[in-house]
Amino acid sequence: MGNLAQVIAEDKPERGSLAIYWLAQAGFVFKTYAGKVVYIDPYLSDVVERLFGFKRMMACPLTAEEVLADLVVCTHEHADHLDTDALPLIANNPRTHFAGPSQCVKEFRKMGVPEERCHLLETGKQISLEGINVHAVYADHGDFAPDAVGVVLDFDGIKVYHTGDTAYQPEPFRAVAAMRPDVLIPCINGRYGNLNSEEAALLTRDITPKLSIASHFWMFVTHNGDPASFLEFCAKLAPEVQAIVMKPGERLLFQER
Repeated sequence: MGNLAQVIAEDKPERGSLAIYWLAQAGFVFKTYAGKVVYIDPYLSDVVERLFGFKRMMACPLTAEEVLADLVVCTHEHADHLDTDALPLIANNPRTHFAGPSQCVKEFRKMGVPEERCHLLETGKQISLEGINVHAVYADHGDFAPDAVGVVLDFDGIKVYHTGDTAYQPEPFRAVAAMRPDVLIPCINGRYGNLNSEEAALLTRDITPKLSIASHFWMFVTHNGDPASFLEFCAKLAPEVQAIVMKPGERLLFQER
């Protein structure tokens, strides 16, 4: 279990590149040339099974105790995005800051995270921490999480758009497309109001990033998700975009061209 954490700690991406790791579900880790480490929506425990009875189907590639992060971003308060069993352990590191919409910030404070390490994300606004710009952008997760956001993370000019959980709403996504993200990470599970494989491919077409990475599938039996269909739809609808599926714990190095 310590291997991935060690790999991330020792990783030294070159200037103009960004190391990307998938943690399964919606969870990703990013490491920059400057050595900054950002986690987004890390689901590292079995809290969803403990609270709701949904067993995780994909093993976690590292433990919460192993996480060394400068920033943890949560797109909304659902337990597979805001892991209330894992985050208090991560928060023991005084260097780690946390950012999310209002309901997430309330949860951070309940966990005992000091106010100065909690940062509010509101649609249309941005925050800057440790040289990393976090733009909160539109997401439509309906009544499931009314204040849910997507995020565009700007790592020294490399922009990563993580949709969080959202339905396909082309018009509001135009503002995100105008930001010209290099990397798109869409949910593809097609349940609970989220993008399905075809809609994730349509969003890939709309955003036209250099790279589109499938996420939010196969963690729970009832969540569904068809990554093979995502790749097929992307090949038809956005052939100029590299669409990929990662395995948990896999490292991908994105380089500016």
